[in-house]
Amino acid sequence: MRFATGLVLIDAPHSALNMLGIDESLADRNVTRVKTFRRGGKRYPYVSPQAWRYWWRFTLKEHFDWELSPLYREQKQVFTAANPLKYPDDDVFGYMRAFKKGGVNVTVTRVSPLKNTPLISVLPDRNSLTVDEGYASRHEGDPVPYSQEFYSTIFKGAFSLDLDAVGRFTIISKAGFKNLLTRDDLPKKRNKNNEEVFREVEEMEKLAEELGVKRNEREWLMPPEIRKERASEAIKALRFLTGGAKQTQYHTDVTPKFVLLLSVDAGINPFISDIVFEENGEVRFDAEALARRLGDLKEVIPEGAKLYLGYDTGFVRSLGWNIEEIAETLRTSGVEVFTGTVGEAVEEFVKEIEAYYG
Repeated sequence: MRFATGLVLIDAPHSALNMLGIDESLADRNVTRVKTFRRGGKRYPYVSPQAWRYWWRFTLKEHFDWELSPLYREQKQVFTAANPLKYPDDDVFGYMRAFKKGGVNVTVTRVSPLKNTPLISVLPDRNSLTVDEGYASRHEGDPVPYSQEFYSTIFKGAFSLDLDAVGRFTIISKAGFKNLLTRDDLPKKRNKNNEEVFREVEEMEKLAEELGVKRNEREWLMPPEIRKERASEAIKALRFLTGGAKQTQYHTDVTPKFVLLLSVDAGINPFISDIVFEENGEVRFDAEALARRLGDLKEVIPEGAKLYLGYDTGFVRSLGWNIEEIAETLRTSGVEVFTGTVGEAVEEFVKEIEAYYG
């Protein structure tokens, strides 16, 4: 069981990347607020995990030509095609779809191999949040006042990609393990009410044969080359991450300016807890705490695996961080440390991922 884990820092010097909208609790209905949450008596701006995932999906489409799974709507439900053989985002990001028509009563669920936290501000709102007062005045009559919250902060987020789950689909009749609708789930009689479902299953079977998918009574397994490509591109996409609200006014580059990447043979992400934190209004990195944590986890860090540290020179200079000192401290964990630009760290880490698939 191998996981590609990571931490990213995104510099948001003048931004409003994920909005709450109008705060109905305020008397002034012209205040547009950013999303925040409370922790320990302080409030922190954040970007929702689904927003980050949307950016990730969009980047894979734009930079790696992923054909994204189409969205369908029935009453109050929205779902994708649930065809991970054809659509790589169904494979990596997961799905749930209920087939309930023409004698078919099956729900397929794919737990996402890619898991991520929200992007959370390192700085609380008292150190980061600003209200921009403005007026809409391009119309006849009196100008209309409005207020817009934005922030100057650094967001941190963590993720984990289950490399064994990418391209592997179970067909066990158990919640979370029924990934695909197969011929065994179809009724004996084919009619106009279930014709579409029969056709979907037949198309998936045909595609599986064309791609060389290995099939048995418990799972379908895609060829290693396809699994390797999907996993590596999912990580490579971090270099080109694109998205965020209010880009017209604030134009924020959301590509990570600092990354930590590590392979782990367990469902553990060593970067989630507060190794990056705020102290007296400054953003700090606790290399010693991370080194101790990695030392405690050495039995689940694969032999030969490295900790990849990628950074933007201008970004770390603005924080006053000394990368050489950080790297030396991290090496006391017994794990080899690679340092370079974000792009170099990602590309080197991807080589490790690709080697895992042989």
